[in-house]
Amino acid sequence: MRIPTSVSAFDSIVSGGVPAGSVIILAGEPGAGNREFSYTSVAKLAYARKDEAFRNFMLEDSEDIYIPKGTAYISISRSEEEVMRAVDLTFNKDLAGYFRDNLKFKDFSVEFFKNSIVPIKWVTSNASNFLRKKGKLLEEFVEFLDKNSDENIVIVDSLTDLVTSPRIDTMNLIDVIRGLRRKAKEWNTVIYLLLTIGVLDRKEENILFDSVDGVMIFEWHGSQRYSKRYRHMYVLKFTGLMSHLEEEKIARFNTTLNRKMGFVVVNTEKIG
Repeated sequence: MRIPTSVSAFDSIVSGGVPAGSVIILAGEPGAGNREFSYTSVAKLAYARKDEAFRNFMLEDSEDIYIPKGTAYISISRSEEEVMRAVDLTFNKDLAGYFRDNLKFKDFSVEFFKNSIVPIKWVTSNASNFLRKKGKLLEEFVEFLDKNSDENIVIVDSLTDLVTSPRIDTMNLIDVIRGLRRKAKEWNTVIYLLLTIGVLDRKEENILFDSVDGVMIFEWHGSQRYSKRYRHMYVLKFTGLMSHLEEEKIARFNTTLNRKMGFVVVNTEKIG
């Protein structure tokens, strides 16, 4: 069974989508599109749930495509209002509305900032709630995933917050991700983990990449002749997809963003 990423030019190459149960790191340079990729996937899958014509377009020539029932959005340090504001600035009204369809938002800010220098009033207006929390972020993170991942697209925003926090042991986090990779195969889900490239040293980054099913890289490329920069995406690793990409000799995807369509592949660069 496969779940569409909703980026049509990419899905058409990989037989309609990514394998259900995949845990995927979307690793990007700041602003290069990894967050917008996940937003677009959520919004257009919701569009497919609502619109029969668009759903049939997604399912065309693919009998094993699954459209998840909703979205579980996990924020580590950003409030729901902040995320929704970013969605509204990224998309037009219609696409932003679809993003909100059947969305369950979990804000772990209270747990994340527990025992930090950040003032309570910056995190929550409910001081008693802040004091009552034990700050066991990873345990509550696992519990939420276990209860809400099946039949939902999951976005973890962001893995960067978790790997850079001095209050979270990196190897404990990697153990959680390895366990998640095992358990996710029982769920009708795709789990996107957002990560900023370069925040870890090479060894830790490679261990993290080795702990998931897929790693997609989003980066900026410039030209010596022109001042404009371009967004590129390529697949570093992906169980079950690399053979499709290699058959097509795909090196990378040139991408852009627009409010009506979200994250879009405009063309592909091929090897040879």
